[in-house]
Amino acid sequence: MKWTLSLYVAKVFMTFVCFAFLSVFALIMLVDLVELMRANRLGAASFTDLVGMAALHAPSVSIKAAPFTILLASMVSFATLAHRSELVVTRAAGVSALRIITPALMMAIVVGVFAFSVYNPLASAFAARYELLQERYFDKGSSALTISSGTIWLRQGDETGQTVLRAERATATIDRLWSVSVFQFDTSDHLYRRIEARAAHLEDRNWRLTGVSEWMIPAVVGSGENVEAQPIAETSEEIRIPTDLTRERIAESFAAPETISFWALPGFISLLESSGFSSDRHWMHFIGLLATPLVFVAMVLIGAAFSMRHARFGGLGTMALGCVLTGFGYFFLSDVTTALGASGAVPVMLAGWAPPFAAVLLALGLLLHLEDG
Repeated sequence: MKWTLSLYVAKVFMTFVCFAFLSVFALIMLVDLVELMRANRLGAASFTDLVGMAALHAPSVSIKAAPFTILLASMVSFATLAHRSELVVTRAAGVSALRIITPALMMAIVVGVFAFSVYNPLASAFAARYELLQERYFDKGSSALTISSGTIWLRQGDETGQTVLRAERATATIDRLWSVSVFQFDTSDHLYRRIEARAAHLEDRNWRLTGVSEWMIPAVVGSGENVEAQPIAETSEEIRIPTDLTRERIAESFAAPETISFWALPGFISLLESSGFSSDRHWMHFIGLLATPLVFVAMVLIGAAFSMRHARFGGLGTMALGCVLTGFGYFFLSDVTTALGASGAVPVMLAGWAPPFAAVLLALGLLLHLEDG
């Protein structure tokens, strides 16, 4: 009997979780599609391309909306059980409220683990592909900064071509680089200039390079066969290279945490820290993913506390409104703590774990007060 009841509650809960997820996913896709159609005024992408882009972007957004999805599913599932008088019969048999919702809590933990371990890597891959398509169809600039194996790469471009900077070390604000290599390409992607510098300093609209060795590489000419051209080497103490990069623009060019898989985040965080950059924003995202099961448990508790009241007692509309407002209150608190943690104002561990634990304790107290007290 115990297992029969548990399986039934888990089945009802998961049914509404699936319906809520599909509804939210479809709504996200629809809103994204409308925004993409508006951005596609020049007709660079076909309607099929836009639908595909909306489908690629929806998973990463649906992860952010997942706590609200679980809250909605919990509220509707327990309200449905109460409306059918199944909760009344169960309570009359001596089963406590916590015992009734335990199967839903277990399923919430399973869904939370699946969300960050399986669904998040897929959503991150889709989000990265979505950004590439945005760059292709809507001329959205790609990241100016890349970090690979402890090496820093910066890219800038103008009407004359592209300039790529490579550095071994940099300050946290990327305004000073050491052991710098500069590669300049023309509009035909031909490398025409290479520079090796001891250091580079970002000034207003230019890079100031010191300890410079410079090679001008002429175009290869010849009929039928390539003719090797010998670069011309020059040395100088200091030169300047124009740039449109600023500290703010470089800082914004870090790979968005949402485009990095949960399993790849620790390595990327380690790479950031070894390169001297702040990893607080990525740590907050990683802790947020780890805390997903705990957040889902809190949402189930909140939904159950506000919806297990029998329909004949009335006030279901007020209870539903209270449930939604409580959920939004948690999201507001979570956003504030995330911003504080990402900025370094609050330790990331405290900012990441405090809201879920507080939500679980408050929801548990509310449930005990409303149902057993």
